[in-house]
Amino acid sequence: SGRAGAPEAQGPATPGTTAPAGGDRCRGYYDVMGQWDPPFNCSSGAYSFCCGTCGYRFCCHDGPRRLDQSRCSNYDTPAWVQTGRPPARARDTAAPRDPGRERSHTAVYAVCGVAALLVLAGIGARLGLERAHSPRARRTVTRALTELLKQPGPQEPLPPSL
Repeated sequence: SGRAGAPEAQGPATPGTTAPAGGDRCRGYYDVMGQWDPPFNCSSGAYSFCCGTCGYRFCCHDGPRRLDQSRCSNYDTPAWVQTGRPPARARDTAAPRDPGRERSHTAVYAVCGVAALLVLAGIGARLGLERAHSPRARRTVTRALTELLKQPGPQEPLPPSL
């Protein structure tokens, strides 16, 4: 039928040592894990026979090892895979929802969030001010000014080349 997950209606493969023209066709089946494996053609060079077991199929080149697919019964979904729907969860009737209580929780979350942001902003401001007023920052500025003042101007002659 061509649908994924559905067995394909096809005639059983006949055992033999000569592969049909274009190769053998392994029918789609449910493997041992309950997963649907779609059908496939065995038409790659010498690998033209459908071999293996009912639960694991592959293409092979040996005609006597060909799988008689008509003996397999794993073309329908296994019963143990069909678990059905889980039961619907019933609302807890002992503890009904209280909209007033939910609003108070929202207010608590908002206040705590604002407080956390203020704490983070305070920490960031303090770190920024400490860096700006540290002696190391002043030394760096002083060094940069000193280096600029030390550079030779255009009126000084250059040293003679070697």
